[in-house]
Amino acid sequence: MESRSVPEAVQPTLDTPHGGSSPWYEGSLWWDAKSVLVTRSVGPGTMATTPHLVVPAEFGRLAFLLSSYGAEAQQLADDSRVVIQSGDWRGRPALGSRQHYGIARVVGDAQLAARMQDGMRIKYGARTTLARMAHRFANGSIPYGDLVALVDLLPQQPLMLTR
Repeated sequence: MESRSVPEAVQPTLDTPHGGSSPWYEGSLWWDAKSVLVTRSVGPGTMATTPHLVVPAEFGRLAFLLSSYGAEAQQLADDSRVVIQSGDWRGRPALGSRQHYGIARVVGDAQLAARMQDGMRIKYGARTTLARMAHRFANGSIPYGDLVALVDLLPQQPLMLTR
């Protein structure tokens, strides 16, 4: 797969104000990512990291699918602060990647979930089928991908994830 790079003259900076529509190249990092590692708070002083398949969404956001019956969806609803890092196909941090801090919003819109599933099929192909089968094997008949987590990346200083 061919990677695109942005000319140096138009590289985004982290200190640009957040808001408005983001340029197309801010999402290219997430399009090129094989997976993302999502680190979230699961309790006082406790963190959990989960690999996810991801697609870029509008306005520089990224999106991944969740199950409405999973603990992760409830944890993100309780505390939406996350740390996102690009990962390899095995769900480990990608070489040379860095952590991005953000706010995750869990959305239960069926049309948005269908659009994200289509985007995942385009980007990942057979891996989406394998992910669905692994989910079915681990969780039985619990729905797969009926919720979408939209993550807004924060350009300012890192958030403390512990309470």
